Amino acid sequence: MSLFESDHFIASQTNNAVALFALTNTTFESFQRLTELNLQTIHSALATSEAYWHEALSVKTPEEYLTWQAGLIQPAAEQALSYSRQLYDIASNTNAELTKVAEAHYEHENHSARTLADDLVQNAPAGTDLTTTVLESALPTSPDARETVRKAAKQAIEAAKGPRTSIK
Repeated sequence: MSLFESDHFIASQTNNAVALFALTNTTFESFQRLTELNLQTIHSALATSEAYWHEALSVKTPEEYLTWQAGLIQPAAEQALSYSRQLYDIASNTNAELTKVAEAHYEHENHSARTLADDLVQNAPAGTDLTTTVLESALPTSPDARETVRKAAKQAIEAAKGPRTSIK
């Protein structure tokens, strides 16, 4: 019996393809949401701009114009804040989905590696005790290293998010 059977190879490649397409679909859906947000923002900006021009042309005195122009600051700030919140939501949802797919793929690959290592140890020829001991001792530290990297990445993401504040 061979350790590298075609069924295991096919299962591994199938899992890789599933993970690749899950990542690709998540990325494409995020790109689609971002494109829709930008198109909606542009459409809204054009409509607002047209309305502003009509209002600006109806102002009679410089004082009215300055008052009218000062009143534009708050709505513009609210629109920018709304856009940034929606952009943040798209990015954080995409990050969560990509992380979920990557972690699931990692868990599957980790399980496959452990199974392969166990098979290698069980079927190892006589006289390879040192090699099998090293292989067995290396596997338990791998999840610890992954968990450390995952926690550090999560902390970096949380730090990058920073406190969410709102303008009122």
